[in-house]
Amino acid sequence: MFTRLRSFYYYIFQQQNLPTWIVYLNYASLIGIFAWPIVTFMSIFLSDSPSSNFTGFDYLLIVSYPIGLILVTFVSFKIFKLNKAISASLPIVVVIFYLFLIIKFLNSIYT
Repeated sequence: MFTRLRSFYYYIFQQQNLPTWIVYLNYASLIGIFAWPIVTFMSIFLSDSPSSNFTGFDYLLIVSYPIGLILVTFVSFKIFKLNKAISASLPIVVVIFYLFLIIKFLNSIYT
């Protein structure tokens, strides 16, 4: 089990045989993992309200979002040789979502 996890880690973070643009694009899609401690801490308070419909499943989805980001990177690296367009579009969608969140945040500050 440990060797499979280690090989998975090396496959994602030690890419030597792919072009640098796809590697950097996928690493840019992993930037959201840096917000994970803050998001996890703040998700505790989502169930504070008595009228909240926040469930344990919702909490699990919020806390486990880095797994989805890592899987997007893994799939993108795996299918690069089969289809470069799909391989590039997976992390691009994530990066566009980050930009949307930043624009929405800045819009809420300045309006």
